Amino acid sequence: MSSLFQPHLRIPAALLLMFAAAHADAQSAPPSRAVMVPAPGVQLSYERLGPGDDPEAPGRVDGSVATPAGTLRTTIRATPNEERSFERGDTSFELSKGILGGRVQFREPEAGGAVAAWRAKLGAGLAANTEAERTPVRSGHALQLQQDFDDGHIARALVSSSRTPTAQGSRWDVEVDRIDGLTRWSAGVQGAESSYVSASGAREARTGVRLGTQWVLLPQSRMELRYTRQMQWFASEPASSIMVGTRFDLPLRASLATAVETDTDAHHKASVTLTVPLEAR
Repeated sequence: MSSLFQPHLRIPAALLLMFAAAHADAQSAPPSRAVMVPAPGVQLSYERLGPGDDPEAPGRVDGSVATPAGTLRTTIRATPNEERSFERGDTSFELSKGILGGRVQFREPEAGGAVAAWRAKLGAGLAANTEAERTPVRSGHALQLQQDFDDGHIARALVSSSRTPTAQGSRWDVEVDRIDGLTRWSAGVQGAESSYVSASGAREARTGVRLGTQWVLLPQSRMELRYTRQMQWFASEPASSIMVGTRFDLPLRASLATAVETDTDAHHKASVTLTVPLEAR
């Protein structure tokens, strides 16, 4: 299949210089993620993918450029001391003008193939999002509906299917949220057939449940707590995890987010994200 965005085109030198500058600046910064807006319509974000004390840790740069026709977004992976220091990831283009009352996006995944998505508000608080893809891993379709109610409840339902040369399967997911003043509660369940293949090629959990809550601690700070329990196909015992996160809104529209997660196998994950918009005026 021919490429949607012609990945053989070389990245412009100016864009590579901006990516390299963002990568170099982030090497000395303690946060794991930073965002900047060097020019109107242009945004760059850098995320460190390795230990914070490793000067040769790889990183990921996400860039977006807004044009009259639409918005182009791409991802570049930066790996120091490698022959190919920069490698392109996913690339997408979202049209500025709507089609059938909705927004249309075309995407070329890093692994190849093509994805087309359409999302729209249908009225009375109902919104729809549909997607079709064909990649080297699988072909698939997905439909998500979201209903916003006047009493603060939000309901979401997702159904998706996948097809490979040897099998086809389906997956479903239902979630309900409630916004009550300064607190938000959520609960969801999911399920998938053993023959269902995700976009990454991995097998989805047979069943799963998740519970979460968010609440405002201070006018500029929030805390989140999330519990997840899943039963994998052909596993003898379910697996559970708990995540605790915080978000602080800082001056000049900056923000700081932290997260700590642990699971039943005593594995721990931690992250710190600093977002700092640097707009040229």
